[in-house]
Amino acid sequence: MDGFPQFKNLVEMTMARAASHGENELTTFLSDTGSLEGTLTFAGLDRAARNIAAHLTEEGLARKNLMLLYTPGLDYIKAFFGCLYAGSVPVPAYPPMGARDIDRLKRIVVDCDAAAILSSSTLRPMINAWISNPSNGLNISCVPTDLSAAVEAPGFASADVASDSLAFLQYTSGSTGHPKGVMVSHRNLLENFRQIVWTFSQGSNDFDAISKGYKTVIWLPPFHDMGLIGGVLTPVYAGAQVTLMSPLTFLKNPFLWLKAISDAGAMVSGGPNFSYQYCVSKITDEQVAQLDLSSWGVAFNGAEPIQVDALHSFAKKFAAAGFDARAFLPCYGLAEATLFVAGSPAFRGALVRDASLVHLVGGEFVPLESGASSEVSPLVSSGVVATGADVRIVDSNTHVECVDGKVGEIWVNSPSVAQGYWNKPSFSDSVFRAHIQGQEDKAWMRTGDLGFLWEGELFVTGRLKEMIIVAGRNHYPQDIEQTLQACNSAFRRGCGAAFAVSDHGKEALVVMQELSSTQFQPAEYQQLALQAAKAIAFRHGISPKALVFIVKGSLAKTSSGKIQRTAAKKVYESGNLTSLYYWENAPQNIAKGNENTAPSRLRQFTDWQSELYLQMQTWVSNKLNIETHHVDLNVTFSELGVDSIEAIELVDSLQNAVQRTIPAIELLRYPTVKALIEHFAKELSERDANRNDGYGTENVSDVDGEGVLNKSIA
Repeated sequence: MDGFPQFKNLVEMTMARAASHGENELTTFLSDTGSLEGTLTFAGLDRAARNIAAHLTEEGLARKNLMLLYTPGLDYIKAFFGCLYAGSVPVPAYPPMGARDIDRLKRIVVDCDAAAILSSSTLRPMINAWISNPSNGLNISCVPTDLSAAVEAPGFASADVASDSLAFLQYTSGSTGHPKGVMVSHRNLLENFRQIVWTFSQGSNDFDAISKGYKTVIWLPPFHDMGLIGGVLTPVYAGAQVTLMSPLTFLKNPFLWLKAISDAGAMVSGGPNFSYQYCVSKITDEQVAQLDLSSWGVAFNGAEPIQVDALHSFAKKFAAAGFDARAFLPCYGLAEATLFVAGSPAFRGALVRDASLVHLVGGEFVPLESGASSEVSPLVSSGVVATGADVRIVDSNTHVECVDGKVGEIWVNSPSVAQGYWNKPSFSDSVFRAHIQGQEDKAWMRTGDLGFLWEGELFVTGRLKEMIIVAGRNHYPQDIEQTLQACNSAFRRGCGAAFAVSDHGKEALVVMQELSSTQFQPAEYQQLALQAAKAIAFRHGISPKALVFIVKGSLAKTSSGKIQRTAAKKVYESGNLTSLYYWENAPQNIAKGNENTAPSRLRQFTDWQSELYLQMQTWVSNKLNIETHHVDLNVTFSELGVDSIEAIELVDSLQNAVQRTIPAIELLRYPTVKALIEHFAKELSERDANRNDGYGTENVSDVDGEGVLNKSIA
């Protein structure tokens, strides 16, 4: 990396890029429909950052911790760099969408001792309402930055901070009760930028050539490591153009992600494993024919277990659009290492090794010839360790280094390893300053992930902490178990096991739970399951694939009373399971015995509010496998019991009814699904009144197989 630029901090980096690239385009942000929403140049970012920093300084917020609450977009990027220019520490987070998010944000505000919340003028009323609620116990102001970004601040001197100074706090998704802010320094980021760009550019040292070809498209949330560092910060370092879009845009229409790559001729893009599966399931052959993916040389895949089938199915479907399977770049990283730890050599494709499942369960990798046995587990390599970094596999109990092929905990030593967790010195020492037995002169960061090294490649096999990763987000099993058990006294406390299973190539949640009684009727079991599913979705934003209710005392535990989640998972997957009641989320099936859920008969149109309400009830009842009359829509999306992707599908069905795109900001204005329906019903009624003034009458129309009213005008 001899030809790569060296900077003291991110402020110096951004100013240098503004000087060298001027009004060249840095960022293009796309709207929900894929159209251009806004652009930002290198010089424009520098100006906006200076202006915001001057305003923060005037407000007495320089060199303070500041929470950032924005929808994805250019305002967020400007505010992030504005904090850096003021010497402040940005703390990115999602805007609150419900009680679950508010509780988490409250804990983060307290934990990081935030001096203020930065946001946009649009979101400010919602955030002020949240802050002013006495039950939240917060004394903090909300400062909009979108207006100050345009107010020139001549003569403002940007902060000059040391390389080891804190750049930002990255709060990891995980335990909701104890938020952990990873302390990422300027040096950590700059080292990681170099590692990422060098790996993605096939180890080239010709930085000028890299900069010209390093076009990127990113849909990932800009509030977390992969989206922020890979999609916002690294392009500035590389002096390269990046096209961004909201995660909601991707979830609503994944075709727009691939179309953006096609239109931009982008080299770099990617996401978690589920994003590739999502494209395969949602994008039509007709849409594939509109794409040219031949420029896509780095299709990175990280943040959750990589499934071989997902890679094969994506490569097969999009080969017709010019996608080359050699572009797949499986990688491994985590926020505690800034982002990137290891990745496949560029344009090699995914390296797959077949392992003996019997030996792998016993903690050892034994390679097998493909097809040699039915007991084969295909493993995808996460590549080679980043330049300048060191990875060892260590026995988590004895701290003795493991030989190649032996499964143990992944430990990392790298200049990009963060400084620790904010205000948690003892915990930081245990995680970031561990020592391998006999090698006490070198500190290592414990990842909590399991894996092994083989022929110079890192293979990740699991998680030491039984972390559950669904749609790229981490969830601690104990948090999910406690949420379920708290929602009804019939669930025995401390007697449940949450674990992840593979479901059509992606991870899904299953919870096995003891009941205090066996004297329930079938309808009562169903109500318990619905209550549990709603509680989990409300608190954690994911829908369980299955809930398994079992008799008292039947859950596997150790002699000391610890839950054996791995044993519970094995019982579930083996099918040798005796349950009181088994509930499965049935996304494509109508609940048994519920003949009226999706009526196919003709019926009279009444009014838009009734029709939209029925449409939404029907959709939710189909998803959760319950009867329609049990669905209450006077709740938030998360309280319905559906996860974020399913909520996007629900919004899609609303879009079909209102015949227009529903922007994310519109959803934020209405606290419940019922309130949103009332808003759209009013809009549709007014549209009909204007359309029908002297132009005929409304026909009786039918409900299609999805429970969606097809209303026509004669």
